[in-house]
Amino acid sequence: MPSCHAHLPPLDLERLSAVSVLHGEHRIILRLLDCLDLMAERAAKAHAMPVLEARDVIAVLRGFADECHHAKEERILFPALERLAPGFGPVQVMRHEHDLGRDHVRGMAIAVDAVDVAGFVQDAQAFSGLLRQHIDKENEVLFPMAQAMLSAEDDAAILNAYREAGRERPCGPLLARVDSLAGTYGFASIGESPECTPRHALCGCGSGSGICR
Repeated sequence: MPSCHAHLPPLDLERLSAVSVLHGEHRIILRLLDCLDLMAERAAKAHAMPVLEARDVIAVLRGFADECHHAKEERILFPALERLAPGFGPVQVMRHEHDLGRDHVRGMAIAVDAVDVAGFVQDAQAFSGLLRQHIDKENEVLFPMAQAMLSAEDDAAILNAYREAGRERPCGPLLARVDSLAGTYGFASIGESPECTPRHALCGCGSGSGICR
């Protein structure tokens, strides 16, 4: 089922912030999970492994969800929050859930290589459920707390750090692969769904912010 439902809070398209960028990236990840859910459902029904599509979604999950998105959280946002509130518990929970998600992605990759349909479906479904709940926790609990904790100076410093990270590892090129997967599984592309994924909240496209440039 598509993720960009009306219940999702609207993004502030006029102002980038430490959390609005991550909100935008969550919507990309939810679109990937839509594709993964349908892929797993079809694999289970057909008892067949969609090897090429499965490898592609795993690569994009690793490249975008983990190496672009989770890296911003673990290396930039979370340490900033812990400097303001040493021992800040919510980020410890989020890091643990990131690690659990990586275990499931590894499980999916192993299952694809072994053509283990049941194993792939099990890890895919577990990963999707985990990450959807994780995103809800961040959107509804952690990010509002972070917004309240961060000063304007903190926010600007975090955005600058995002920009530097984006220069080292641009996330923009991965968006075309998200669109390709979305098209394969019958979902609107991110370019056609600005209410789901405002590109400039991710990488500055059209806004001059240059976060991923």
